[in-house]
Amino acid sequence: MRGSVALLLLAGLALGVHGQAPIRGLNPDLAAHYSGAGGTFTCISGGKTIPFKQVNDDYCDCADGSDEPGTPACHNGRFYCRNLGHEPKLLAAAFVDDGVCDCCDGSDEAKGNCTNTCLQASAAHRESLKNDIAQYEQALATKADFISRARAFKHELQTKAATIDQDYAAAQAEVERLKGEVSRLEAEESAQRAAEEAQRAADQAAQEQAAAAAAEHQELNTGSDGHAERELQEEGQQASEEREETPEERGRRIASQWTNDPEAAGVAGSQEHVNEGEEQEQEHHGDYSHQDQHDHEEYNGESGEYHEPRPDRAEPEALSEWEDLMMFVGLFKEWGLRWWHTLKTVFQKGIRDEVLAHRERQRQRVQEASTHGETSGRRRQRRARAVDSSPAPKQARRQRSRPATTPSQPAAAPADVSTPLGEVRARLYDAEGTLREAERDKQRIATYLYGNLDFGPEDVFLGLADQCFTSSQTRWTYEACIFKQAVQREGYSNSVTVGRWAGFSSDYKTMLFTGGDECWNVGPRSFTVAMSCGYDNQLSDGEEPATCAYSAKFTSPALCNDEELIGLRNKLAALEAFEREVAEKIAKDEL
Repeated sequence: MRGSVALLLLAGLALGVHGQAPIRGLNPDLAAHYSGAGGTFTCISGGKTIPFKQVNDDYCDCADGSDEPGTPACHNGRFYCRNLGHEPKLLAAAFVDDGVCDCCDGSDEAKGNCTNTCLQASAAHRESLKNDIAQYEQALATKADFISRARAFKHELQTKAATIDQDYAAAQAEVERLKGEVSRLEAEESAQRAAEEAQRAADQAAQEQAAAAAAEHQELNTGSDGHAERELQEEGQQASEEREETPEERGRRIASQWTNDPEAAGVAGSQEHVNEGEEQEQEHHGDYSHQDQHDHEEYNGESGEYHEPRPDRAEPEALSEWEDLMMFVGLFKEWGLRWWHTLKTVFQKGIRDEVLAHRERQRQRVQEASTHGETSGRRRQRRARAVDSSPAPKQARRQRSRPATTPSQPAAAPADVSTPLGEVRARLYDAEGTLREAERDKQRIATYLYGNLDFGPEDVFLGLADQCFTSSQTRWTYEACIFKQAVQREGYSNSVTVGRWAGFSSDYKTMLFTGGDECWNVGPRSFTVAMSCGYDNQLSDGEEPATCAYSAKFTSPALCNDEELIGLRNKLAALEAFEREVAEKIAKDEL
């Protein structure tokens, strides 16, 4: 697997040829300095020469510690763990012969004190390498899917480009035609609704008029008997009001109210009234004798003659305060009944119709939910086809933070397809969806087919179009929207544009964003993203290494290549072969 292992074996063979025992802790890269020519050793640094037998004699002769590679004598010495069957490593001399097994082959301690665990460690490394190969193969499969989708997407756009103008015009004309039909049906429905409302209003008015006439007739029948008596009472009250009340009369009236004795106010008042009447009669006897005669008689409306009044009919008395109150209460009740009748009429003609209309709308919504399944199914199928035609893979689309375009919002779904108007609205809804899809196709053709964007070799980066990736640090969050722009955010409030899409580097290992927001005393901000192979699309390590110059790292399967996979497979094959060789040597106790 590793070149150092081969060098180690070659060094061992070379030492064996010269008849020297292997030097403990010797780094194979420095084996040339330990040839023992002339029976001396020259320190690697400093040029001091000592007898070769003083190498690894547990005494530090060289300042750089090179004469003691296998003992802890020199504080700056380095012990080389061969770790045959696993990865070799350099160990500080202080850890040699300290009773702790630091090398998996146990060479840093006396022989027999440690168990060789290099094969077990190598087995774990082998499994990790196999896992890396499997993930890399998956990454290459994802990259192939990127290329396949991009190729299919562009082929679809090329097919649509031939007829997109005609398709768009036809969809637009169909929408306009259906809009006109909807307007016509809405006008007819509105006229029909107005006629129905007018008919209901006429019927309601006729019912109310008939009810009012019946109530008036009933009132006339029940009130004719007391009409004459009410007229007499009104005449008596008017005569009483015309005569000014004297202080004595007022006092007697108040006393009668407190003592409940009508005689207290009636006797003296009656006598005084009689005397006053006699004086007036004597004063005007000659002029009003005929009129006085009729004042003491009753007029019979049927015969046209006057008759003597009935002895059981009493003269009307003055209204008391209680009667005044009751009259006010009666007027208040009459006023309240009139207002109640008015409000009832308003409710019946206005509010009730609104309530009924609201209930009808609710019923239509419920009916729409149950009867519009077929139309909704067609919309879902169309939406699924639009998603499947996107160049981005499903996993990448889930990471998308904003759409490529912002099409107009779809119209509200029709409420009821069972009526002619509802059916036309449903067809209009579908036609508008077709028109929006044609608009998106036109924009895609202009951007991805005839645009000047570079999508990399075989359009491998087309699958990343219109996607945004974020890298969250302690304070700042960096967001890179490929083929658009990059921003830096602080929390959920402040944000600054650190660059706009400028393209890839020539080797497609770097994304460049330039021309960002102005930075004081520096100029426009810029954002550089280093790209490498990875198993997922991921932005990481966002930072600002220089003032207003930002950087980050981005991994993607689109950056993986077959050469790296071949290298991993070769490493695994070499490791497995070496493990077999080491196992054979351990079995022969050659370590």
